[in-house]
Amino acid sequence: MDNRTRKAGIVLGVVALALAAGLPAAAHDTRTEEGKAEAAAILKEYRPGWQAPEAISGAPQACVNGKIDKYPCKNVELLSFTPQNTIGGSNSSSSMWEWYDEQTKDEYVLFGRDNGISFVKVTDPLKPVYLGNLPSYNGVKATWTDVRVYKNWMFTGKDSVNNGIQVFNLEKLRNVTSAQTFKEDAHFKGLTNSHTLWINQKTGFLYASGASSCNSGITVIDIKDPLNLKQVACYSSEVYSHEALVWNYNGPDTRYTGKEIAFNFTGQGKTITILDVTDKSSIKVLSKTSYPGASFTHQGCFTEDMKFLSINDETASTKGGSWNILFNIEKLDAPKFTVNAKDSYEAVNHNCYTVGNRAYQAAYKGGLRIRDAGQFANGKLSELGYFDTEPNSDSSGYSHTWMILRPLRSGAIPVGSMGIGLFLIKPTGEAVGTGTGPFPPGT
Repeated sequence: MDNRTRKAGIVLGVVALALAAGLPAAAHDTRTEEGKAEAAAILKEYRPGWQAPEAISGAPQACVNGKIDKYPCKNVELLSFTPQNTIGGSNSSSSMWEWYDEQTKDEYVLFGRDNGISFVKVTDPLKPVYLGNLPSYNGVKATWTDVRVYKNWMFTGKDSVNNGIQVFNLEKLRNVTSAQTFKEDAHFKGLTNSHTLWINQKTGFLYASGASSCNSGITVIDIKDPLNLKQVACYSSEVYSHEALVWNYNGPDTRYTGKEIAFNFTGQGKTITILDVTDKSSIKVLSKTSYPGASFTHQGCFTEDMKFLSINDETASTKGGSWNILFNIEKLDAPKFTVNAKDSYEAVNHNCYTVGNRAYQAAYKGGLRIRDAGQFANGKLSELGYFDTEPNSDSSGYSHTWMILRPLRSGAIPVGSMGIGLFLIKPTGEAVGTGTGPFPPGT
């Protein structure tokens, strides 16, 4: 079913339920502009408050008796909440990234929506400021938007539509005093769509996964000149590449010290494939490893010493407790599966990132989860804190917290809720981590 038809049906269905529940009937035909506006107002009245919350800012809100307002929590405080309808709107949101301006010392969240990127200044996480929007290429819309940063440049792509890769100079955000609509600075047309992006900050190469190019494998693009992107390599030996995390290796396997190593999560290919991508003309497979019950090998996060990896499997996690597949990766050519450390909740785990001894996990209907990464070596994922953006359910499903980021310099953790908005959360108590980071470099 077409997504627009599906969404329209859902809206009309909920409006019908609202009317049945005794709310006032719509006076206008819901196919007209007046009717749509009236239906939206009825829908807002019918919705639970957590689905259409008001902005929260100005002072931190503590977690008391396991709740912040309506939201289940542990060892965190809520610094602010900015509704999506105040930062560009639209029906859905997905990935996001951050930019720290070395010149002004300001921090920004680049919030990916289905029809563009919202720029939110979060230097003061108690008072976020919306600066404007970069619309998607030709106004296309897609559920999957990904965004990454190299130096002072942003790169964004979309899946399933012809968006290419948009390039934007983030220095334009300096001294902005009112929200505006921005224009891209360059546009890469060497591919039409991509699922995820990753950038090695040391080498200046972007790795696009699941794109229209390279048989949905990994497309390697030289971005050192952001206004003149060039494809330099293609890895197409997998069924699919869902995401590739790439950096200059400095882990325990000293045979590869200084090499540019890619950890390729192959989705329906059901493997973690480790590649040496140093020589773009001769990419080498070091290992290809699966695990019991593999379904959709999605992404993973690492201990800072590079000895252990926790993989999230996006579809296996719908089968009775969310999965965390732990590997010993001390030998890149021989990773060893150690244990599937299942969570007590049913929510599906999504992206995770590590800083020092803490791992930060997005878990869709489970919100933000904070874990003790130091326990990966013991086959455990001890949960130290959480903030649940969906207070009524921890069931499996694909809504709410698609993406979190590691803590910013202010200590705030950006937490996106799909179509709802941007939460800024700060760990407290034992959820506060130690150590340098982030990891992998470029996170």
